[in-house]
Amino acid sequence: MVDLNKELFCNIGDCSVDGYFIFNCTTQKFSYLNKSLSNIWELDADEVLDHPKLLLKRVHPEDLTHVKSCYKECLKGNTENKYEFRLLFPGREKYVRAIIFSVTDGAVKYLVGTLEDTTIMRHNKIHIEQINARKNITLEVLAHDLKEPLGMMKLIASSMKEGIAQTGDERMINSLAFIQDMCERNLLLVRSMVNKEFLKSSVVEIRKERADLVWELRDVVRFYKRSKLGKIKHIKFTSSAEQIYLRLDSMKFLQVINNLISNSIKFTADYGHITLHAEEHEDTVLITVADDGIGIPEELQAGLFSHLPETLRPGLKGEESGGFGMGIIKAIVDLHQGKIWFKSKIGVGTTFYIELPK
Repeated sequence: MVDLNKELFCNIGDCSVDGYFIFNCTTQKFSYLNKSLSNIWELDADEVLDHPKLLLKRVHPEDLTHVKSCYKECLKGNTENKYEFRLLFPGREKYVRAIIFSVTDGAVKYLVGTLEDTTIMRHNKIHIEQINARKNITLEVLAHDLKEPLGMMKLIASSMKEGIAQTGDERMINSLAFIQDMCERNLLLVRSMVNKEFLKSSVVEIRKERADLVWELRDVVRFYKRSKLGKIKHIKFTSSAEQIYLRLDSMKFLQVINNLISNSIKFTADYGHITLHAEEHEDTVLITVADDGIGIPEELQAGLFSHLPETLRPGLKGEESGGFGMGIIKAIVDLHQGKIWFKSKIGVGTTFYIELPK
């Protein structure tokens, strides 16, 4: 049982810019709320004291079920609970974070906690995540887009060098060898950048927050479709619902999706099909990344999520494999308490499945 010093709590609340409250679960009324809480909710404090259910009318309709389930969870135990949800106002919304304790005083149970307006911080975080996600996708797209022209330049330089070799012009021969070398170095540099960015995801702790998976995945596919790759591959996204909310480290999980799409691109012929789908179930969400590419040979399937060198294959256009992508994908999915598996058939294609808890 946690003892509550009401006087001290209220004194702190009266001085704080965050919302402070004490809610009597028996009477369904607030024993105390500070001015900051009513300011965050943009309601008169006296109105809230008289009619606590007014608060629910400010909750974003998409988050209302979530907020009600949070309240029920708080009633069950005596532990600290942290929640994030949105408030909806005409033409705008607020993000708020609540920290709530369940306290029993005699026969009466109270919910005691604080409320913080995290709108600016949340918007900044979303913006940073979008920049990072798009940076990673841009690197991946760049690796694909540069492969063809650099490879072609290298091939032409090699062909020219063979012809000029007969003339004995050492200056031209050395210049063409330099072009060949620079093309090779730049191809390796771009691939190295992509691999290093993805490798970072496996060594940094994840920070899960409530996110709309549909919005995140749609944004990834939209970026690919706008690139050159979108013109030579049929990439699409489908979902069983308009919004699917679950707790994710969005930036790292999108690295997983980006890497799976990238692999599909490598092993799917031009104008082939790549489909990303999200399916919501009662307690889980199933994400699939499917292609109609060349498939994974049966002898390579058992060690695919390991760092086994024999599982590495160049793409259809000679794209190198970093050697650790699939291992990191599984590590990030495991950190989300999820599961990953795949089905593949030579000449038919491959489908990866990721199951995450809601």
